[in-house]
Amino acid sequence: MQSKLAVIIGGTSGVGKHTAIDLANQNYHVIIVGSRADKGRQAQADISQATGNQAVQLALADLSTKTGVQQFAHQLAAMTDHIDILLNSIGVMLPERHLSADGYDLNLVLNYLTHFWTIQALLPLLKHSDQARILLVGALPFVINHAKVSLPDFDAPATSKYNAMTVTAQATAARVLLTLALSERLTATNVTINIFHPGYVPDSNFGAGGSWVSRLTGRILGESFARKNSPIGAWLATAPELTHTSGHFYDDRLRQVRLSKQYTRSKANDLWRLSSQY
Repeated sequence: MQSKLAVIIGGTSGVGKHTAIDLANQNYHVIIVGSRADKGRQAQADISQATGNQAVQLALADLSTKTGVQQFAHQLAAMTDHIDILLNSIGVMLPERHLSADGYDLNLVLNYLTHFWTIQALLPLLKHSDQARILLVGALPFVINHAKVSLPDFDAPATSKYNAMTVTAQATAARVLLTLALSERLTATNVTINIFHPGYVPDSNFGAGGSWVSRLTGRILGESFARKNSPIGAWLATAPELTHTSGHFYDDRLRQVRLSKQYTRSKANDLWRLSSQY
């Protein structure tokens, strides 16, 4: 029997690499996606060595622009005719405002627009699977349900008081809305989408560009309120009982979490229309 294929964007470290190891241990053919060749090759070797699975490939891509995402989709289409699991675990928090080549805030691009673009670009390959699953990464349930849920402003002008945490939180909430919007649009297909809190993954690069105080705070919160190296990603990717489950948020203990009333279908549809303009 042919092994299933998982594409893990951001699979060279953190949540993505941890999930890649879990899936490789279950005999999945895994393609990890990263932007740095040296880091990617090391992660590829680490995953194969840890699992004994030699069906681990590396794809290099710049996903900070829509053109880069489209090129990546063409690259994958040359490697495979289908995708069974798509996990996008990219997440950054750049302390200062930086613009992508397209002129958009990189915190918004890498934490949200890249996710929207890659799903759109890879849907044809996902639909060629017997049953495909898309997984996105969220945050602590408390953070998700107490965040201010509003539409991102991709064309916001630069200000002297840039708050990376606010922008990143807005992008995280947008991923939840994207999950709701896509689950509705994929109802009549063989593709599902869910979002999850990954727990505490020690080698995550999220917030690596921030101050030592923010990094220490993140570590303390992670160790205090989250399960270390939770198997949640692989469970959502493989559990037979989740074959038709879509549009939900799960915590690091494999429990479905009810979303706050701020996450409405109306906002999700508004975000979809807005995102489609970029």
